[in-house]
Amino acid sequence: MSALVTTALTIALTAAGGAPAADQAKPAATPVATATTAPAAPPAAAPPPPAAPSLPPPIVKATAPRAGALREPAPRPATDVRVQSRFAVKAKTVQIYAAAEYLSRGDFYNSPGARAGATYYPLEPLGLELQVSHYWSSLNAEAERVKSTLGALPDSHAPAWLLLAGGRYSIGYGKLMIGGLGGAVHFEPQAFVHAGMHVHDGDVGPSGDAGLGLLVYLMPKLFVRLDAAIVYEREDRTGGTVNVWGTLPSLGVGGTL
Repeated sequence: MSALVTTALTIALTAAGGAPAADQAKPAATPVATATTAPAAPPAAAPPPPAAPSLPPPIVKATAPRAGALREPAPRPATDVRVQSRFAVKAKTVQIYAAAEYLSRGDFYNSPGARAGATYYPLEPLGLELQVSHYWSSLNAEAERVKSTLGALPDSHAPAWLLLAGGRYSIGYGKLMIGGLGGAVHFEPQAFVHAGMHVHDGDVGPSGDAGLGLLVYLMPKLFVRLDAAIVYEREDRTGGTVNVWGTLPSLGVGGTL
């Protein structure tokens, strides 16, 4: 009977939303960690960002210039003046000069002389020239001995006048520093050729010369000129017409107009 009553009360309490007293008084079970349970691991730190990969330096291949290709010119140094202007200009000018010279032909005569001339330069290196020479000729020592012993004279004609015209070309231009002069010497090596005529003691015939010269500037309009020439003359003598060769050095001074 009492069991039946207890069962009825339990059903009534359950229906009313309650719990049996025994169940309410019983504490909730707490889970018990076993000794084998490992403690929780701390959260893993975020890995650092990967470093940027280092790239090797670029490789530049030297390429040889192609055949015929123009190379890049070397840079010029910064300067105000690189080339000195020409010391003296000859183009479109006239040079006049006088010179002392000596004609040697192996003809038993001593023939010192004087020359006067003028050169017009239509171009800087090229000049057109006209010159006249006069000689004071006299028998040399050997001819005087023959004259005194045999009373004979050489059949060659004593040089007197030489008229030549031709051209003169400047091969180059240079300057030279000489100690003690206080400056540079400016000069031009030249080549020349002339043709004309001679008048020697009554004989008239063709003449010509060719040689090398050196034009040295003392100032822009004052110069000294040294020439060395080989002379050709065709002369009438006792045995007939002969070709005569000789040398003709000269030293002169002049100016530019």
